[in-house]
Amino acid sequence: MGSIRLLPDILASQVAAGEVVERPASVVKELVENSIDAGAKRITVEFQRGGTRLIRVTDDGSGMDRSDALLCLERHATSKIRESSDLAAIMTLGFRGEAVPSIASISRFKLATRRREEEAGTLIEVIGGKVTDVRDSGEAPGTRIEVADLFFNVPARRKFLRGEQTEAANLLQQLQILATAHPEIAFTCIRDEREVFRLAATEDLAVRLRDLHGEEFLSKLVPVPPVEESGVSVRGWIARPGEGRSDRTLQMTFVNGRMVRSPSLSLPLREACDGVLAKGLHPPAVLFFSIDPTTVDCNVHPAKREVRFRDPGALRAAALSAARAAWGTAAPARTDTFAPGHDPLFPPIVSPWKPSALASQHDLPVQEIPSARVAESPLPEFSRQSSAFSIQHSAFSVPFLGQLAGRYLLFEQEEGLMMVEIRAARERILFERFLKRLESEELESQRLLLPEILEMSPADLAWVEAHQALLQSAGLVAETFGQGSLKVDAIPSAASDLPVPEIVIRLIDDLRTLRESPVLDAKGKEALAVSVSRLAAAGARLPSGEEAAGLLLKELLACDLPYATPKGRPTIVQMAPGELQRKFQA
Repeated sequence: MGSIRLLPDILASQVAAGEVVERPASVVKELVENSIDAGAKRITVEFQRGGTRLIRVTDDGSGMDRSDALLCLERHATSKIRESSDLAAIMTLGFRGEAVPSIASISRFKLATRRREEEAGTLIEVIGGKVTDVRDSGEAPGTRIEVADLFFNVPARRKFLRGEQTEAANLLQQLQILATAHPEIAFTCIRDEREVFRLAATEDLAVRLRDLHGEEFLSKLVPVPPVEESGVSVRGWIARPGEGRSDRTLQMTFVNGRMVRSPSLSLPLREACDGVLAKGLHPPAVLFFSIDPTTVDCNVHPAKREVRFRDPGALRAAALSAARAAWGTAAPARTDTFAPGHDPLFPPIVSPWKPSALASQHDLPVQEIPSARVAESPLPEFSRQSSAFSIQHSAFSVPFLGQLAGRYLLFEQEEGLMMVEIRAARERILFERFLKRLESEELESQRLLLPEILEMSPADLAWVEAHQALLQSAGLVAETFGQGSLKVDAIPSAASDLPVPEIVIRLIDDLRTLRESPVLDAKGKEALAVSVSRLAAAGARLPSGEEAAGLLLKELLACDLPYATPKGRPTIVQMAPGELQRKFQA
């Protein structure tokens, strides 16, 4: 007898579930997308214990009759494609017919549905892939699906889930993406019997973004004027020049209504930021790309997170044009707060991007981007101060010459000129100081005279709830405060010169990548020290006078690794006399 056998249907569904259902957020994605495909105008999502105990999705869509309700539990049963040619022009979010049977095979599953024209609905109960009950039900028109005890029969998969708070944050993030993609649909989310948000249907994307993320977030965005490039049209919103985050959490790109993460879209946005946003930061954006569906292959990833484009160059050109068209007429980031990538200590250098050249290439009405701070003179003023003050370190004396552009400290050496970047030096000094302190205790906090209330998205609030101990280690004391708000009671003392919203946003961005752990390990402490040192360096005041400059250099040279920031950026640059002579062709 041969060794190759057909898998039983239930086992085959469980194998498919391993590709489609990674965590509770995956279940919500698949079920809500089915609701959207069914024409729902109102969708309610309820979940408990991060989605592991219960997920319930209710919609007012078209519903199903009994035969369709039973058939949708079979693998590869779908109403969305009929023949192979349909795969070449997919416009629905779902199409494989794998999600429902896969989910039902690893949970205690209930499906209640009813068409509007029918008097009675249908209720089907499934346990671990086996149908246990089918009966009439007095349901409202539409569909309600309950998924309880996810992975109860595949405990090995359940062990790979993260903590309850983390899974809740992932689920809310997924729902937030779906609600952003479809502002025309009303969404309600209930977590552990408590309402998280209730979003009214709207035709205005700005209203949906405000309802999800708050007025502060919306104020940092500018609309993208209608752009069409190589058969690709783009609309949406993008961050103002100077606004950025260290991750792409708030960078959402949709192709024909489907959320897509692709280098063909993210890299052009980063490219467009050159000269506008600091390296390593990404502009928040909500962009909708419309493209001929025959030029997109959605069937290249089990969870449909990735797609393949026939002409990625067209997407790239459209993304570049959209960002630059928006920034061409946008006011800069506000200067009353210290936005990531907008350093209040150092005036921005004139951008290497030439808007006039762009306009000639793309025929777009692009104007000069106003600078956040305009220098009075095109060249920074250099003032030589007394060289009587000098720093003795090891075997050399370092006379202080002065400051350049408010950014560099200049010192004279026998070997030539030494330049110290102020912020980079502070980062290294503070990083080593904080790292030593974290070995034995938390970083110091400064309690606010009055708590500050910040608007935040549900996903960010869930992340804060899950990582309060981590944030407290950094000196930030905060807790959720009603629906969509965070109450901040204390901030890191080292960053007290920065506005509170900036501190919270930067810490969340920097620390989001840390693995969840009840105790900070060495790597976690290092990441925490890096984050807070960057905050403190950004908020610190400029050294005034020779003595302060000398003390800064002394502290820097006393560090274990004085010549670079924790991220590897140089703190000191030396220029030998020979190099100076070559510059002047002497």
